[in-house]
Amino acid sequence: MAIEWDDVRVFQSAVRAGDYSTAARKLDMDRTTVGRRFARLERATGRSLWEQASAGYRPTEAGRAVLRAAAAMERAMARLDRDLAPAGDRIGGPIRVAGTAGLAALLLPAFGAFLDRHPAVSLEVVGARDAIAAIQQRQADVGLAIARTKPRDLAGERIGGFGQALFARRGADPARAVVWGHAMMLANPQPWARLNAKDDAGRCVEVDGIAALHDAVRAGLGRAWLWERLAARDPALERLPGTAPAAAAADIWVVHRADLQVEPAVAALIEAMPGILAGSFEGEG
Repeated sequence: MAIEWDDVRVFQSAVRAGDYSTAARKLDMDRTTVGRRFARLERATGRSLWEQASAGYRPTEAGRAVLRAAAAMERAMARLDRDLAPAGDRIGGPIRVAGTAGLAALLLPAFGAFLDRHPAVSLEVVGARDAIAAIQQRQADVGLAIARTKPRDLAGERIGGFGQALFARRGADPARAVVWGHAMMLANPQPWARLNAKDDAGRCVEVDGIAALHDAVRAGLGRAWLWERLAARDPALERLPGTAPAAAAADIWVVHRADLQVEPAVAALIEAMPGILAGSFEGEG
């Protein structure tokens, strides 16, 4: 049995609304029709898409897969509308962007080309230690997350690697360590962050973001595991012996909520994000 796109849209609306009745009103359908469409989608997928939890109903893992596909289709339609719109019709509105450990602020210069293409867009960089939590808590529309895998309850895609290597300032004493502060480690207890966790040695400088970590090492305050792609371009730094364990490998993901409507401006930024990341190292966005 083929999956009908209209049934996927009804399911997406039901998840966003929280129940059949609210979705029915928004879709201008009766509740029975919404339930029938929902049942037909479950028959077509052969999977249960909805389950009851302590806080109410929520999508199952299969349901989240359907939501991710729906979000991708929504972005594609927003892109098509944008491509076919008359030259005078611009996308616009505010976009809130969060980046793990200040990653979004670090890449901010490369957002210029995107803002030039879409002058009606306003951009807000949300201070966040964990972009995934910022998206889940609806503090941001788009997140740049450092993670080994994409969170299963969010939509998004991998846009680059986050490999780390040990660096110090050329000629500086590398005995002192530059480490993540306590709040940063609480927000990101993953292996990639634990490379720069504070130990019992005592001699350290604590920071709370990727830019500050890099700047502290560049200033000769100590050694740290830095984003290799960034640090390798800095002539003031030298790489020290040592290889990060395989468990510390991570990627950069652009993520957003799968259960919320993707606005045209947000869809455009998600599409542009791989170029923004590349532009941070190539001088173009």
